[in-house]
Amino acid sequence: MLKVLLVDDEAPILNNLNIVLPWQEMGMEVAGMARSGMEALRIAEEEAPDLVLCDIRMPVMDGLTFVGKLREMGLESEVLLLSGYQEFDYAREAIRLGVKEYICKPIHYEELGNKVRNIGAQIRSRQYKDRLYNSIPLFQELPAEEDTSRKTPEQLMNQAAKYISERLHYDLGIEEVAGRIGISSSYFCLLFKNRFAMTFVEYVTQQRIEAAKVMLAGTDKSITAISAGVGYQERRYFTKVFQKQTGMTPKEYRDRSRSPEEH
Repeated sequence: MLKVLLVDDEAPILNNLNIVLPWQEMGMEVAGMARSGMEALRIAEEEAPDLVLCDIRMPVMDGLTFVGKLREMGLESEVLLLSGYQEFDYAREAIRLGVKEYICKPIHYEELGNKVRNIGAQIRSRQYKDRLYNSIPLFQELPAEEDTSRKTPEQLMNQAAKYISERLHYDLGIEEVAGRIGISSSYFCLLFKNRFAMTFVEYVTQQRIEAAKVMLAGTDKSITAISAGVGYQERRYFTKVFQKQTGMTPKEYRDRSRSPEEH
């Protein structure tokens, strides 16, 4: 279970964050809740959370100052900022501190849940790579990374799209795919948005749903098996995403795709 720290000076928001999101279903547990940056630092030192959800605007110590202190402590927790601000200066400072995601208030909890799931996938992918690396004998040479300096943005994004299509059944994160093609996460996001006119999460969701539609129409696999086959371990969540994308439940789509065409 990944450890999560919730930080917000507003008690109703803090309680909602704790209650509304399906933490256990996402393979996470709330290890601590804090209403100030100072309190959050004490909890972070004890719990070493994998993920921190933190408000930017708090008295005494604001969210960005808290994240800076977190980094000074040597903690590499992923941080998702909750913010009423969209000014460039805040975004620039957040990027400098290694914050990769933010969500604007008032909080849209479905959007927040999607971002948390994506960050969780990135954390697990990194932890897996760390374990794999640590298990390799020191004298064993790792394969040289492919030179990306001469590749065009189009070639890099084609490579990314191919990698994504081959691994739709796995947890996929931006860091993993960017690392695979040998570029930074920030550069990857820029190229990806320019190429596909959508975010990484939107693209992966679209590809998963398209793959699910093919399997629903062309195979007799159960909906649960298809859900897992395109990267959704929770069938209920898969059904919710599928219905949002297509306007139909997976069963309705399967039934309609197999019924005679009406003329």
